[in-house]
Amino acid sequence: MTGMADQTRYGSDLMVETLARLGIGHVAINPGATLRGFHDSLVRAGRPELVLTLHENVAVGMAHGYAKTTGRPMGVALHNLVGLQTGSMALFNAFLDQVPMLVVGGAGPADATRRRPWIDWIHAARDQAALVRDFTKWDDAPTSLAAVPHSLARAYNATVSFPQAPVYVALDAGLQEGRWPDPLAANPLWAPETALARHTTPTVADADLAPLAEALVGAERPLLLADNAGRSEAAYHALIALAERLGAGVVDLGARHNFPNTHWADATGRHHAALAEADVVLAVDVRDPYFALGRTDVAERDFAWLPRPGARVFVLSGAALVERAPVDRSAAAWDRIEAVLTGDATLALPRLAQMVTELAGADPAAVERAAARTARLTAQATTPAMWRAKVRRDAGEFGPARLAAETFEAVSDGPWQLAFGALYGNTRRAWDMAGWNCYLGISGGGGLGYGVPAAMGCALAHRDDDTLVVDIQSDGDFLYTASSLWTAANLRLPMLVVMANNRTYNQDRMHQTEIRHQRGRDTDVAVGIDITDPDVDFAGLARAQGVEAFGPVRDAADLPATLRRAASIVRDERRPVLVDAQMTRDRS
Repeated sequence: MTGMADQTRYGSDLMVETLARLGIGHVAINPGATLRGFHDSLVRAGRPELVLTLHENVAVGMAHGYAKTTGRPMGVALHNLVGLQTGSMALFNAFLDQVPMLVVGGAGPADATRRRPWIDWIHAARDQAALVRDFTKWDDAPTSLAAVPHSLARAYNATVSFPQAPVYVALDAGLQEGRWPDPLAANPLWAPETALARHTTPTVADADLAPLAEALVGAERPLLLADNAGRSEAAYHALIALAERLGAGVVDLGARHNFPNTHWADATGRHHAALAEADVVLAVDVRDPYFALGRTDVAERDFAWLPRPGARVFVLSGAALVERAPVDRSAAAWDRIEAVLTGDATLALPRLAQMVTELAGADPAAVERAAARTARLTAQATTPAMWRAKVRRDAGEFGPARLAAETFEAVSDGPWQLAFGALYGNTRRAWDMAGWNCYLGISGGGGLGYGVPAAMGCALAHRDDDTLVVDIQSDGDFLYTASSLWTAANLRLPMLVVMANNRTYNQDRMHQTEIRHQRGRDTDVAVGIDITDPDVDFAGLARAQGVEAFGPVRDAADLPATLRRAASIVRDERRPVLVDAQMTRDRS
């Protein structure tokens, strides 16, 4: 009987084999009945690798981090309606962060005669993808086994082509569990790799780039802003070249790492002042133009436009090509922008740098202006090493600045990648971020529970090399997906989790404090905000899931030795370790 069973092929075998032939190396899954056929085929085939997670947001978050590390999509399998709803917050993050991801969902059975009473009826949707259609790039629900390879190949094409975003394909349980007929193997649609198209990437025409190049070369104080340009290595290096040829300051807005903070042109610490001085501004791949070009007034929920009167503002972005999410992005800013250049910065920025070089080289005055600006920016530059030394000299309270500085010192003796952890800008001030993709940035959509899963996806990509993946993890975010550490231990992922434990929802504490001041009340801002009484034992949570842990560390003097020990375990033994750093609630 075993031999006969081994020779029988099922629809789910076709699905799994198609994913493997498309180059999907891993599928993160939280099991469910509508995935039982798919699950069996994953185990039997061994490729893609099945990655077991204990929550759907962990599965999607891992694929998010993996994509930001590698530029390639990972697979995710979500169990029918309930799994899709649970994973939807993480999908929203990934959509707004514009990362590739191929999500499949167990569905149905569509054939009502094959549904189990009650449970299959309440979990079988008429249109399952409707739940996430507003924040996925493309979706499908193939109704025959013959259509499955074509559907999955189209999904792969859609997710990897520009602009990138997650895609979703519902795989009917009946198709999964039905037999795979031999004639299908001869079907041309069965060869999914032949259906992979070579998509051209939309860029900006020279005729549209030329006015921008002329404006930048003729400017007295040009300024470059970048938010998600660092998703591309070509755009990252082109931004450096553009800054050097213009003598222009660059502000890294932080969706991910966009510009070396060791470079003399880095003006991130002077974001608002530099905007107010600039006469020509180029914003590249910005999440939100008003965020990039203005200042937020927290008290009044208001914004101030910072470019000076007469300043020329340009935006280069492809975000408008995938605007399906149920959100709007600062419509009020668009009437203040001279031109929006729609295209992929991977192609447009290198071409713009070339045009600027040609224009400036023909104008001696432009060369002199660029040299003067370079000298001014160099004089203003503060290196991360200088900043770390200042933090240690001051030796103030055990806050985010000290945690950022000590963590870098502990991991900087070998290759590292910071997967998550802005610490209110302190990691960028403290860490030597000179290489492309050294820091993966934020979640995209602001949904909580992103940090550890994304770091796990990053560490999965580095499982077979010598990179130490670092996650400087906020405590509130972690508690949404605390079960993620089990998967990290199970896969022996090389990651150091440094728990930035201030025992509060700090962003909300700031807002509640502001409301108290506005209203002149003595309301206790700790109520409903602080995560105390009892304090969470993060080291205990980690140990319970098989992750070695240290802490809580309450004295900054004890932090360097603890972090060095933890980092050495990750490097030498290639497994996860957590350090619980119990900081003050000060944001400095």
